[in-house]
Amino acid sequence: MSPALRRHPRFISLEGGEGAGKTTALNAIRAALQAQGHEVVLTREPGGTPLAERIRALVLTPDAEIAAEPLSAEAELLLVFAARAQHVRQVIEPALRRGCYVLSDRFTDSSYAYQGGGRGLEPAWIAELERRAVGLLPGLTLLLDVDVAVGRAPAHGPALWPARLEIEQVH
Repeated sequence: MSPALRRHPRFISLEGGEGAGKTTALNAIRAALQAQGHEVVLTREPGGTPLAERIRALVLTPDAEIAAEPLSAEAELLLVFAARAQHVRQVIEPALRRGCYVLSDRFTDSSYAYQGGGRGLEPAWIAELERRAVGLLPGLTLLLDVDVAVGRAPAHGPALWPARLEIEQVH
């Protein structure tokens, strides 16, 4: 039997494409919560721990040696979930146990979008990994949606996520 997903009310994730305003919104939410006296942990996915950041680099901006070997959709999904599992165990859960709010720039919904919708992997497989490797859902997820042309406008600066994923041909 798979473990149940737990939803935590102090865990908030923001989703959306590049240039949608996630960083601005995260900083505003953090400031509002801190003004009310709450401790806030701000983090990102993939990443958030030294190991998860190394996995992020493998997935998003591989060096020349790694880039020469195309990353399969399945390997990409498993790497992202390895980073997420580490992130949850080392950063998110300990902060929630301390009573902090955790604000995350992306979380599992990004896997449904990029590896599910973009790579064509089965949502049921993503859901199973979410239950078994992560076990946690945000209490609130905000989806910031802007027109692609607006998000990619030069005023928003260089794209930070997902460099490799956005330039490849996907399903």
